[in-house]
Amino acid sequence: MTDDAKRIDGPTLVLPAEKSPNAIRVQKSKVLVASGPLQGREFIVDRDVFAIGSGANNDLAVEDTTISRQHCEIERGPDGYVIRDLGSTNGTIVQGVRVSQAYLDQSTEFQLGKTRFVFCPLRESVEYVLSDQQAFGGLLGKSVAMRRVFHLAETYAPTDAVVLIEGETGTGKEVLAEEMHRHGRRSRKPFIVIDCAALARELIESELFGHNRGAFTGAAADRVGAFEHADGGTVFLDEVSELSPALQPKLLRVIERREVRRLGSNEMKRVDVRIVAATNRKLAAEVNAGRFREDLFFRLSVAHIEMPPLRRRKDDIPLLAAKFLKDFLGENALERVADFDGMMEALRRHDWPGNVRELRNVVEIASYSGRDKIDLGDFLYLGRMKSVEAEPAPVESDRPFKEAKNELIGRFEQAFIRDLLRRTDGNVSQAARQAGIERAYLQRLIRKYGIR
Repeated sequence: MTDDAKRIDGPTLVLPAEKSPNAIRVQKSKVLVASGPLQGREFIVDRDVFAIGSGANNDLAVEDTTISRQHCEIERGPDGYVIRDLGSTNGTIVQGVRVSQAYLDQSTEFQLGKTRFVFCPLRESVEYVLSDQQAFGGLLGKSVAMRRVFHLAETYAPTDAVVLIEGETGTGKEVLAEEMHRHGRRSRKPFIVIDCAALARELIESELFGHNRGAFTGAAADRVGAFEHADGGTVFLDEVSELSPALQPKLLRVIERREVRRLGSNEMKRVDVRIVAATNRKLAAEVNAGRFREDLFFRLSVAHIEMPPLRRRKDDIPLLAAKFLKDFLGENALERVADFDGMMEALRRHDWPGNVRELRNVVEIASYSGRDKIDLGDFLYLGRMKSVEAEPAPVESDRPFKEAKNELIGRFEQAFIRDLLRRTDGNVSQAARQAGIERAYLQRLIRKYGIR
């Protein structure tokens, strides 16, 4: 659940667990349909994410033409229950207020289209199980949010379930996917990454399914696609929401039939692969917007994991910062920090829009400063990414403010990108990950400034 959820009457009651020290007891809840086609019916909210909409595959499907196919979801978490609109046409109304998300409490009323509902916590409780570990491979965290992620990852990793990982850029979705592969029975087989946002649309079909020689102009030899290459292993589809509508039914066939056909071939080839997908968007909202197939959405989200943003897990910042300091400066890195606890307080006050990737970048930039004593707080903002001893760029006040500002930003962007590409040996994907920005956006900046 996010920090900006609107509280109506306060969160649902959350109790300490009785049976397990690695669980929280959250009240069971039900949704009563107060009006509309299902008036009088009651539905138990029995999943971490309970979907409501007019589509048949929702947990609560309502045949109401004023309700979107994927209208909203009720998420059960360590703080109780929150309802979240999924970009619906007519909105989600809670206690008379249209919201993007809101906490639910006893007798909270909400309306979707012309149908009214009442949220009712029950006397019974359900355990919200957490991992007893503070790491899952390369992922670290002692917060409740991350220990829930670790529990789900530990549960799904040994299986062949298709997994959808959602979360903001920089939260570690690819790391989680790779660790689930490493902890599963396919760990000795390939882990193939396909970035659906980075590949040109005319090339991604060949990347996924392969092609035969002569299939199109420039196809000088046969090519094995990702699914064939990963046979026995895992295919990770990063930013799957960017997959073109023309390719979505072909991906659906691969998931359902486990067979692929290369471009230029009539032969179907069987493949044994596990599919893990990730996106920084709400895929259900993409379904509502007509950009993503509903049947593919449900096939991809057999198992669902939400990666929490760093602002929701600030208790993990000391653990992560210490790990990154040691990565860049060695095991004795903490000796170079003057006041670690004070520095952590400063870092907790930051919102971290770039999430864990941004924190890692800050530590990396600080490690290049040459200082005997490091304070990461000095490197939080772009204007201070270089050494604090560097002279500030000259500012001329005899020109229009906007013109001078744009020129200064342009100089910064060019210098930053050139240095970033130098440190990553020109690897654009790696550079984008380190900078905490989208690869496509970095490519646009490279073209804008004519950087090679």
